[in-house]
Amino acid sequence: MTTIESYKKFGLETRGFTGGILMAVGGMLTLLGLAVVIADQVYGTFGLEGAALIIFPLLFIGGGLALASSGVHMFRKDKKRVDGLREAYENNRCVMADIVDVRAQTSTTKTSDNMFTGVRYREYYLVECRYKDPGTGTTHIYYSRSLYFDPTELIVAKQVPVYIDRDDEKNIFVDIDQALAPVEIHQG
Repeated sequence: MTTIESYKKFGLETRGFTGGILMAVGGMLTLLGLAVVIADQVYGTFGLEGAALIIFPLLFIGGGLALASSGVHMFRKDKKRVDGLREAYENNRCVMADIVDVRAQTSTTKTSDNMFTGVRYREYYLVECRYKDPGTGTTHIYYSRSLYFDPTELIVAKQVPVYIDRDDEKNIFVDIDQALAPVEIHQG
C-alpha cells in the first residue's frame, strides 16, 4: 500500500503527475461529451443530428477515454516504481555503496530568460556510488538524484544505502540524505 510518506521519500516523477492530469482531463471530456449527447437526445437543446451526432461523441467521449486510459497507464507505472522502492525501504533491502565522486552536470532548458539564445544553463550535481557484488564480482554504479547544490562539503559518510526493487533491479533509490550532514536554513 502506497502511503503519503512513500511519495515524500521517493516522489512521483513527471510521468505520474502527467498521468494524474491526463486522467482528470480525460474523465472531464468524457463526462462533458456524455452530458451533451444525453441532453441533446432528451431535450434537443444542441441540435445534434447527422454527422455531428457521430463526430461529437467520437471527439469528446472517445478522446476523453483515450486520454484517461493513457493517464491511468502512466500513473500506474509510476505508482509501481514507488511501491517497489517503498517495499525495499521497509524491508531494508539495500546495499551499502561507496561514494566515489561528485559530478557537476549542466542541463539546458528552452526559456526566454536569455534574449539572445533562448537557452538557460542550470548546473546540478550527481553523487556517484559504486558497489561490488561479492557473489559475482560485478561492479554496479549508481547515481543519486539531481542536487542543485554542491554536496562535496556536506558528505560525512563514505558509504550510502542504495535501495533496490526486488522485481526490477534498475529501479533503485540512492538515499543520499543518509550521507549528508544535517543543514539548518535560517532566514532573517
